Formats: sequence, structure tokens, C-alpha cells
Amino acid sequence: MPAIDTTGSKVNYRIRRATTMISFDDLKRIEFFADLTDGELILVQGICQEVSYNSGDYIFAEDSPADNLYILKKGKVSIEIKVAREKYLSVYTVSRFAEPFGWSAIVEPFRFTASARSVVDSTLFSVDRRRLMELIEKDYHMGFLIMRRVAKIISERVRETRLQLIHTFYG
Repeated sequence: MPAIDTTGSKVNYRIRRATTMISFDDLKRIEFFADLTDGELILVQGICQEVSYNSGDYIFAEDSPADNLYILKKGKVSIEIKVAREKYLSVYTVSRFAEPFGWSAIVEPFRFTASARSVVDSTLFSVDRRRLMELIEKDYHMGFLIMRRVAKIISERVRETRLQLIHTFYG
């Protein structure tokens, strides 16, 4: 599915899938999964894959189905919202190792609230939404721990957006 970039031209999703499984050490450093036991992390490891995007590639488009949760391994990703017909505004930059984005994948209605574009060549961890939701539904305690982290991240993003708006309008 193509996305529209800031110039209005169509951009194809170009994914170079690596066969490398996410390492257990990397998984333990991911904020979403910080409270999980080693046994729970092993289950999560089985639903993760490493994916790479070239600079300029769109990872997902605003209002598209949110089938995956993403976590940055390396690179930089711009989270963008559509503000006019052919105009996008970057509202957040994902740039830290293990920083999650695309949390819409585990929050109804499971549609992305923004677009994500790789600013430089980037490597991400991709978590399959359906399989993660199956794990959450089977183990409510694990689900609670993950969703508590999701709530924290959403709260931080709202606060950062609020500060950005204040700075924009009031200097």
C-alpha cells in the first residue's frame, strides 16, 4: 500500500527483511517488555522480526491498519501527521535504541494515528499485532504489564506534543 510523502507523490513501501531473529538481550532492553519475565520474553521473541527501511521509505501511513508494533534498533524515524492535502508535519522523532512506536497496533481501533517515515537507513524490530494480542489474551498479567507501559508511552507523547504546541504558539 503506498503512502503520500510531503510532496504529494506516491511512495512505495520498500522493506528489506533480514532473517535475523531479535536477540534476547535486545528484547530485554525494550521498554514495552521491561517488566516481563524471561519466560514471557521468550514467547514475545517468537513473534518479533527484524526489518530494515531505506532513508525516505514510509513504514506505515496515517489511518492505515496497524498490523505491527515497531521498536527502533538503529536509525531515525519521523512520526508525521497530515495537516493539509499534500502537507505533512513531523510531530515526533524516534531516535533512541529500543524506542517503541506504532502503539496503535495494540490499542483499538487498531489504526495508525500518524505516518512513520525512515529519515535515515533504519533497522527496526517488528512485532506482529495479532500474535501479541493472542499472548495478552492468554496471560492477563503479561497483558497488564505491557498495557501499563503503553499507557506510560502515550502519556509521555501527549505531554511532549503539548509542550511542542505551547512552544509553537507562545515561543
